[in-house]
Amino acid sequence: MYWQYNSTGKHVMVGTLLLIVSISVLLGLLLHKKEDKYKKIPLIIITVLMLGFELAKQIINLKNGYDYNVIPLHFCSLFLYFFPLAVFTKGKLKDFGLVMSLVCTAWMTILLYINPEPIIGKSPENVFATFSNVHTFVHHHLAVAFLFVSLALNVYNINKWSYLYVVLGISLYAVVAIPAAHATGVSFCNLLDSNIDFMENFRQNFGQVIYTIAMWLIGVGGGFVIIGTHHAASTIVRKKVIGGSSTEHIKK
Repeated sequence: MYWQYNSTGKHVMVGTLLLIVSISVLLGLLLHKKEDKYKKIPLIIITVLMLGFELAKQIINLKNGYDYNVIPLHFCSLFLYFFPLAVFTKGKLKDFGLVMSLVCTAWMTILLYINPEPIIGKSPENVFATFSNVHTFVHHHLAVAFLFVSLALNVYNINKWSYLYVVLGISLYAVVAIPAAHATGVSFCNLLDSNIDFMENFRQNFGQVIYTIAMWLIGVGGGFVIIGTHHAASTIVRKKVIGGSSTEHIKK
């Protein structure tokens, strides 16, 4: 079942989304003609806030007895690696970070607003009840903010290399997360088993190796969908803008 929240939880979710969209539109209007160094400032702030919350989470867990489940190798932990690459590096490394940030935030945002509870639990119903609730709610909504702000500021340069970056990003994650999952027993990104019935049936019927390959293909394919969608949308918008400008010029 989807959106099984009380009225407070639903209001918090909708209100937070409206706030993020409003801020993103405002930043887009204020900064869209500015240099990249100014456009990066909101994204740097989001990244630093996210890293700060994650550091606090890790310290608290170390003090309370470390649980392998908090190792930042889950899908929603990937922002911790790709956001800094996107905002603190240059050249191809920056492009790689931006592409993977777009892929991860886009899919997380889509899944979050289809069925939020598996991702952020009941945290919207009482955000400040525990630090875990605060971290969960803030972490994921900072990722949503990164997506909307970066799209509003048009910071992406999607090209043929972007597809290679997706393959590289998913493969690097697999190289690290698969051994870690088997070593710790934590099913990072459903790598050991799946909470989706038909995928778990697939794993049991075809075996762990085939299942792992299928998960890699799903990751790459999902990345291609996001990159392709962005490229197509950007092309349409660009043609309309250029076409509109040309038409106005002719009329004048």
